[in-house]
Amino acid sequence: MKLEILKEPFRKAINSCEKITRKTSALPVLQNVLIKAEGNFTQFTTTNLETTIIWNVLSKVNKKGQAAVPATFLANVVNLVQDEKIGLEEKEQNLLLSAKDQETQIQGQDPNEFPIIPKINRNESWDIDIIKIITALAQVVDVPAISQIRPEISGVYFSVKAGQLKLAATDSFRLAEKTIKLEKDTAPEQSFILPQAAAKEIITVFSQEQGNISVFYNPNQILFETASPEPSQSQISVLSRLIEGNYPNYQEIIPKKFVNTTIFNKDDLAGEIKKAGLFASRSYEVQLKILPKEGKVKFFSQNAQAGKSESVLACKSEGENVEVAFNYRFLLDGLNSMKSSEVILEISANEGPGLLKPVGDNSFVYILMPIKA
Repeated sequence: MKLEILKEPFRKAINSCEKITRKTSALPVLQNVLIKAEGNFTQFTTTNLETTIIWNVLSKVNKKGQAAVPATFLANVVNLVQDEKIGLEEKEQNLLLSAKDQETQIQGQDPNEFPIIPKINRNESWDIDIIKIITALAQVVDVPAISQIRPEISGVYFSVKAGQLKLAATDSFRLAEKTIKLEKDTAPEQSFILPQAAAKEIITVFSQEQGNISVFYNPNQILFETASPEPSQSQISVLSRLIEGNYPNYQEIIPKKFVNTTIFNKDDLAGEIKKAGLFASRSYEVQLKILPKEGKVKFFSQNAQAGKSESVLACKSEGENVEVAFNYRFLLDGLNSMKSSEVILEISANEGPGLLKPVGDNSFVYILMPIKA
């Protein structure tokens, strides 16, 4: 293998790929990046056996071949190179990296020991704008709970139907759902559960990209991919295993009727919750007493060691007086996932589930189970 490659796309590719190798220690070969040079591209591949990242970079390939070297070490070397062009050459399983006034040899490993990356059927796919999918995933990705007993709630649920994509995540105490309208109504109906770690990698890998992502679904795995300037070759691919099992019928727990609806300034509400949280008990409980006729909400929290906190916040409220207690951390997570300046909190009953959503945006809802006395 012998090639020339521009530093900036090389640096971008290796820095994105190497992150998942830091999280694997069982197999030393998984610490490596597999480098393949063929045609007009150099391909960089890393995997932790659950998630695989493949990044293709245009380059001048003088001799095709492959090499496997420690990914993080290679990234550190490339980040310190000053020259715009870098030469790569494989010799006796080692990688020679050359630039102006610099030559580095990185000890490698037999590339044939690198895991075989499974192929995926590309017969059916659907496209979505990168910014839309990244923004949506960011709103739900921190909600799942890692559970050996209920692995199906350890990931983000994707459901494609009637030209819409729904993303849902739950840990049994709260639920977040985001709805995105797809550009084409012809997307095949499908549903699957993406592991939380893979969802976070997708956010990281594609966060600086623009355009569309193509999604290819197979029963046991999913591929998210962007196109390169050359139509015959993809640029970035993230391949992930899927979580087996049936996702809970979460639609049943979304309240349909409410006894109280209150509109808050988001920052003001977050500030009061944070203050009350300082005095919360071990269950992180903060009590809210909503008084519509008085146009205010009273916050109360108490801790045997720290003391207690009481405060009042003005609001716009309709319906019945309600008293409800929530986990303040979960409530803040919901607020932090919204971009609007105002939010709506709807209560289904005293000690009933609360529904939080941005004002003017019905595409995102956050359901929070109360802490019952």
